[in-house]
Amino acid sequence: METLLNDARYALTIARRNKGFTLSAVLTLALGIGATTAVFATVHGVLLRPLPYPDADRLVRLFEERPGAVAPLGDRFLNSATYFAWVEREPRTLAGMAVYREQAYTVGFEGGSARLPGAAVSPELFSVLRATPVMGQFFRPDAERTGAEPTVVLSERLWRQRFASDPDVLGRRLLIDNRPHTVIGVTQHGFYFPDRRALLWTPYAVSVRPGPGDVRKDSPASAIGRLKPGATPLQAAAEGTAAARAVGQSLSADLLFGKGGPPVVRAQRLIDDVTASVRPALQVIGIGVLLVLLVACANVANLLLSRGIARQREFAVRAALGATRARLTTQLLTETLVLAVAGGTTGLLLGWAGTVAVPALAPHDFPRLEDVQMASGVVVFAVVASVMSAMLAGLVPALRAPESHVSVASTTGFSRGRSRMRDGLLIAEAAIAVLLLIGATLLGRSFVRLTHVDAGYDPTHVLTARIFLPPDSASPERSAQLLETVLRRLRSMPAVSAAGGGNMMPLGESSFLSGFELPSRDSGKPVVARVLEYAVTPGYAEALGLRLREGRLLTEKDAASATSAVVVNEEFARLYLPLERTVGRRYPTGLGSSGKVAEIVGVVANVLKDGLTARPQPEIYLMLQNGMPMREINLLVRTKGDPLAVAPAVGTFVTEEEPSAAIAEVAPLTRLISASVAQARFAMVVLGTFAILALLLAGGGLYAVLAYAVSQRRREFGVRSALGADRSALIVLVLREGLSVTSIGLVIGLTAAALLTRFLEGMLFGVTPLDGGAFAAAPVLLVVVAAAACIGPARRAARTDPAEVLRST
Repeated sequence: METLLNDARYALTIARRNKGFTLSAVLTLALGIGATTAVFATVHGVLLRPLPYPDADRLVRLFEERPGAVAPLGDRFLNSATYFAWVEREPRTLAGMAVYREQAYTVGFEGGSARLPGAAVSPELFSVLRATPVMGQFFRPDAERTGAEPTVVLSERLWRQRFASDPDVLGRRLLIDNRPHTVIGVTQHGFYFPDRRALLWTPYAVSVRPGPGDVRKDSPASAIGRLKPGATPLQAAAEGTAAARAVGQSLSADLLFGKGGPPVVRAQRLIDDVTASVRPALQVIGIGVLLVLLVACANVANLLLSRGIARQREFAVRAALGATRARLTTQLLTETLVLAVAGGTTGLLLGWAGTVAVPALAPHDFPRLEDVQMASGVVVFAVVASVMSAMLAGLVPALRAPESHVSVASTTGFSRGRSRMRDGLLIAEAAIAVLLLIGATLLGRSFVRLTHVDAGYDPTHVLTARIFLPPDSASPERSAQLLETVLRRLRSMPAVSAAGGGNMMPLGESSFLSGFELPSRDSGKPVVARVLEYAVTPGYAEALGLRLREGRLLTEKDAASATSAVVVNEEFARLYLPLERTVGRRYPTGLGSSGKVAEIVGVVANVLKDGLTARPQPEIYLMLQNGMPMREINLLVRTKGDPLAVAPAVGTFVTEEEPSAAIAEVAPLTRLISASVAQARFAMVVLGTFAILALLLAGGGLYAVLAYAVSQRRREFGVRSALGADRSALIVLVLREGLSVTSIGLVIGLTAAALLTRFLEGMLFGVTPLDGGAFAAAPVLLVVVAAAACIGPARRAARTDPAEVLRST
């Protein structure tokens, strides 16, 4: 122990004497360890930490697919017919099964209403999750039946924030969507479902199963289940698939899931389902930060090798005095561990700061951000990473540096073995840097392609708002009157150029499916059209900036027309009218619910409603005055300047006409689009930051090694200059040596990228893993940085005075 303490004291003395070296090594290790710690904390909190339910690894998300079909709904659902068939068979693989629907509620409180997120859940949900209430009870099995008294379960957070943890909250009546609900229970602290935003739950009724002779009406439902002990997700999926195929296909099921092959049920572990949108990005980021840590270790190893050469005389003297090679190696490893403690401590602080910053920098829809924290496991990881980094960076230099022969004291310059080792480390740094640069460039080019997708409308200067009406105000007459009045007042404002409303908004959650028959001129059999049906007002298309391809848009005159005017999109025309005239086509059966003869009056561009990566769906636009009751109105306002300048007027106009209405998501459309690509932006920025950090570390390492090499080879450069070598020849000599190792690393990095970037394919949009632009830009950037790192040492070598060098020898 005394020997170890003496080594530690000597290591601290050496560190204080070489402040520049110590600072460089500590900061390099701290950057690598800090970034790695922050990323591991994120991966641990999001991907590795169990969900807050007992035996959470046995919870599975259940959903249904039709192979080869394009599902019109963005989420994954289980068909209600499959649910009933599966439950009636008494599942052999599931200990419980529940369905739910995420939604928001307008809740009345003293002082006004608030729009709160929550979910409608079947009574079995809480038992499937094995949740217990902190007070009261959960829903009874018959809670969802028609005519039952409306009840609600509150989250502990809502109970604490809105009711001050009042124990008498049970039995209180709460006005939800303008309907009284009785509070029957409060969940435990920390419980959430389906995510942390949910604040309350109401009973959910799956569509009633059809009786004998009834027409089957399918409906989608989100579903989860709990596996029985010993059961696997694959076995549950097989059992669900059998139930789905037993009920067979139907027209309504084809509308919901698309027309494709026989239904297939999937069972995915709930943790994998919750994190599916970010898992690939986090895996790539995790690999990227480990590569950065390797570059940092290689940099420190090169610094230690260079310092070991400078200390050859010291090692030789100590060896001559009886120090064994093992004793010298132990001393050097102790010095490295001291650097690791300093670098690890600083890195831990940087990692903590990064962990705090992650929730602020990550997209708002990034799952489980609240679980990203400096847990004990993360701290242990940081300590282990510090020790392993020290061993990786210092072991080989420690074994190579202490030569036991006194003759070493008279040598200057590089031994061949050490030179090869330093070159190998520089090659590895260059290879890792170019690999990360190519990955970051691929994500960058993909993001640029994504943001330049034509969504079918012009989002600039458009304000969006969602208006929620209570049931007693959502009649067709009242909702139409409210919307008409609000639009009239908005259109009268000088700052507004167009305004409209309807049941659709780009990137909105609501979708309305419709199916009807179209006459076919070829086969004589009617064609069943499946479309997304949008009921909109005149002015809606102008406010959204829909691109008219043929015919005209809807106008006020269409409301009083004897026919039902319809505007379709290009995908509708391509699928159902490929060889026929589109504008002017009439259908005696009518489209929508008006009962009138339908006439297509215009064709507009495809609107990517569900995001820039979505596939176009057939769409039709009808007049809102068709008698549709609307509890949710989507408002679009095109302005002549900043859209947010009109936002206060929207709120004022709505509340003056309907005080009980709730207004949500008042924001520019461009902001919604930006939020929809936030996860892609986050992955690009993080991996790009790591790539730049690796590039700078590689460039700094090359500079340090060349600078030290030039200082050790002053005699050689002096002799060359005395023999007639000019300054340019010496500069080229150093540049060639620096760029040669960079070129080797470049070739290795390009080869590795060609093999590994295919794992990025699922994260790319409009770009292939072997994109030529990325594979060309990254090497150029590396060569430029490497050349810049070589210039300083090369110019120093060219300034060597031969007379001064020869006089000193």
